[in-house]
Amino acid sequence: MILKRFKNKVKRILVKRVEVEKYYFDEQNLLFQFKLSNFFTPKKNAKAEFLVNEEVYPLTCEFVEKNHLVVSLPKNLLSAVTSSSSIQLTINNKKIWITQHEMYKAGDFQESILIANKLLSTKVKKNIIINNRFADFYFKDSSINAAVESVQYEALTMSLELSNVMSKDIKSVEVYAFNNFQFRVLTGKRDVESKPFVFDDFSEMAAGLWRLFLYADNKLYSLKLDKEFNEFFNSYHHQYKILRRDSFLYMELQPHAMETDSVSIEEKQVSEFLLSFDLKDKMTDVEYSLQVDEPKSGLLETYPLKNKNGLFQTVLPMYNLMDNLFVKRFFLVEHSDEPKVYRFSLDKRTLQNTTTRFKVISNSQLVKLKFYRRKDLSLGLAMTPAKLKKSIREVTDFKIDGIIGSIEEFIGSKAYLMIEDRASQESLQVPISGEFSIDFKSLDLIGIKSKDKTVLDLFVVIENNSQDVIRKEKIRYTKAQYKKDNYYSYMKQLDDNGNEHHFMITTTPFNNVKVESFTVRKDVEIPQDTKTKDENVWLMGERTNTAQDNGIVFFKWLQEHTSIEAYYVIEEDSTDYEHIKHLPNVLIFGSDQHFEIAFKAKVLLGTHDLENILPYKPAKGFFGYEETIKIFLQHGVLGRKNVEYHKKNYDMPFDLFIVSSEPEKKVIVMDEMGYDDHEVVATGLARFDNLIQVDPPKDILLMPTWRDWINTDEQFLKSEYFMAYSNLIQNEKLLGLLEEYNVNINFYPHYRAQDYFQSEIEDMHERIKFIPLGSQTVQQLLIDHALLITDYSSVSFDFTLLNKPVVYYHFDVERFFRKGILRPIEETFIGGIGSFEEELVTIIEDRIKSNFANFEYEITGIIKYQDQNNSRRIYDEVQKLLEAKRNS
Repeated sequence: MILKRFKNKVKRILVKRVEVEKYYFDEQNLLFQFKLSNFFTPKKNAKAEFLVNEEVYPLTCEFVEKNHLVVSLPKNLLSAVTSSSSIQLTINNKKIWITQHEMYKAGDFQESILIANKLLSTKVKKNIIINNRFADFYFKDSSINAAVESVQYEALTMSLELSNVMSKDIKSVEVYAFNNFQFRVLTGKRDVESKPFVFDDFSEMAAGLWRLFLYADNKLYSLKLDKEFNEFFNSYHHQYKILRRDSFLYMELQPHAMETDSVSIEEKQVSEFLLSFDLKDKMTDVEYSLQVDEPKSGLLETYPLKNKNGLFQTVLPMYNLMDNLFVKRFFLVEHSDEPKVYRFSLDKRTLQNTTTRFKVISNSQLVKLKFYRRKDLSLGLAMTPAKLKKSIREVTDFKIDGIIGSIEEFIGSKAYLMIEDRASQESLQVPISGEFSIDFKSLDLIGIKSKDKTVLDLFVVIENNSQDVIRKEKIRYTKAQYKKDNYYSYMKQLDDNGNEHHFMITTTPFNNVKVESFTVRKDVEIPQDTKTKDENVWLMGERTNTAQDNGIVFFKWLQEHTSIEAYYVIEEDSTDYEHIKHLPNVLIFGSDQHFEIAFKAKVLLGTHDLENILPYKPAKGFFGYEETIKIFLQHGVLGRKNVEYHKKNYDMPFDLFIVSSEPEKKVIVMDEMGYDDHEVVATGLARFDNLIQVDPPKDILLMPTWRDWINTDEQFLKSEYFMAYSNLIQNEKLLGLLEEYNVNINFYPHYRAQDYFQSEIEDMHERIKFIPLGSQTVQQLLIDHALLITDYSSVSFDFTLLNKPVVYYHFDVERFFRKGILRPIEETFIGGIGSFEEELVTIIEDRIKSNFANFEYEITGIIKYQDQNNSRRIYDEVQKLLEAKRNS
């Protein structure tokens, strides 16, 4: 501990820091002031640049004191911000990482900047980031005079001078509140004749500083406060203060807090906790209850508090706390004529005199509980389930050696290794304990295979005495060196009918062990020479069960415009097969003809990994795979979520990687994914060729993508994802808009979510139409709709290319991009972004009322070509590659 403190002290002394202290305006500029620490050179050369819309502008820098730097950003450059921009600092020829000074954090610098009909937000993230967060709103230079007439519990009464916006066409107005990241509508529509305005619902507003605007006729007017107003008022969640800044109207919200002199936590018997609180500011004649909030699931539980000898006490049943092992937080609810919810305000010593850590048994396992003081000073509870220690240490000769530990933390339980077919969930189990060794050659792996080509996943399963599965987790290989097209151990077996079953032990990107398998039936004729390939035979596909993307579009183009012998492969039982089986050269996956073409095709083209188009493992040694030309046709525009197609993940990477723009090529595929310049071509995607809008559409398409952290039915039904979209399609304001404007929302969930939404949401409104998987192609759906609502799906680029508006629902953006995002959100999410339901509905309303007009954005940095010649360019690039290979 002493050494750590010493290191931190040395770090504070030696590490160079550049902290932004504040920003302010003069007549022509927005000025940022920085404090420099630990720059010991007497002379410091500073350079600042403003990066906006792919342009770089030098900024004026001036040292006002020895270690204080002021950077001037001209207002005319601010007016050019369309999405995201940044200020970058270089000092003594080194790029500088900017952080926030305490003065900045505590000051008023989180409010937005109103300039050139835009409300710009600022944040510090290595650089100074300036975002046009509310690009779909138009902020007027003129303002409306406002006067606060009175405040009371849950009510703010104001009069507004509406003469500046009054016209016979304006029937109603609304008041909006904006902070640096989001906005809220303070009240429902008001008739312009009604005075005064009474706002009585603040439940959706978060703590912090909000600026108020009047919304009328698709424009926002600043509200000017005629004089200072010094009274506070309360709502259930917050205390409100009316502020006057530069004569404009702001509201500052602070959560209610109750100072707590002491907290006592006792475990009573085995099934409950007794919590006792000594509350400093308590009202003795008021009843209180304890509220337990589970933010991740949205669950709230309330428990009565009894006043016993000056202490407030309640009993928390263990089974309620342990229902989900999610973080809990505690609030105090005051039941009075003006009820309020308080967070506890704990100082560092409050929890020192009570036990805060416990071990309890839940679901046959030991769970660690920790009551703690949260960053906001309130009381929290974290729960850690028993950790299942397990790993595979060696893989040799199709045998695995591993270890499992900490089984004693699972009460009355036993462990086994489960080998499970990914498609059918057929499985076999092998008991394990301590150090174990399993020879896979002795297991009946053929017996659990559901398809000729399949994946068998490995799990460690813990089962209690009642044979209930209490834990099922994948197991990792400690020596894993992940490659998509390689394996650690290989085995071939014959079944009773003489069919060859090939098995490879491989790992996932997370180093979890799996067994891949394919079958070569005895009647498949394998040529003596599989290394000789035919350059005129091209095999292509998408996922094994789809024909809706770049693969099928390019396949049809090749057949229509070239003499290439093009083949498309798809599973026979897929819905899409029925739509294309009439076309020539469509192969059934795993058929004899599929093997025949796979053996001789020189060019392999896939929208995903080539596993999806070959009946065998794409790896060296399998039927001349190393002699093929490998083309990645893509299934979207890269730049958002990280993908697994990095060059390092292959022994034999793609020979040609198709992208849509030069920035995607350079920034993502070359710089991030490791490909060389000659391996990446910005041709545009083949499917873009078919994006031709003929008839003007009318309806709205709702098409969310999936969440990779949802793995079970229970997780799905309790997820924020399910709740967000369930609530959206039942939102009363949205349904009212659909009725008023005679518009439908056609809901096309991700294929993994289809069954849930169809079975769990009963009595959908007649304006919400559910689209079953495969009933229409995605491309046709995009053409047939006027507005797309999605979250992170790359189909949004197709919609943008059709010059139609996209609205994004980013309620879980931080979690979705928890592993990083390849390009800033503002660069690739082209459209309106809603972070919460009300904001999303308001943006949708704006687009409906604008007759579905598109947002004004420049897209050449995302999609280079806006013609119908992408397939031609792809074909030409493949031919160039073939010629280069011939001549090498």
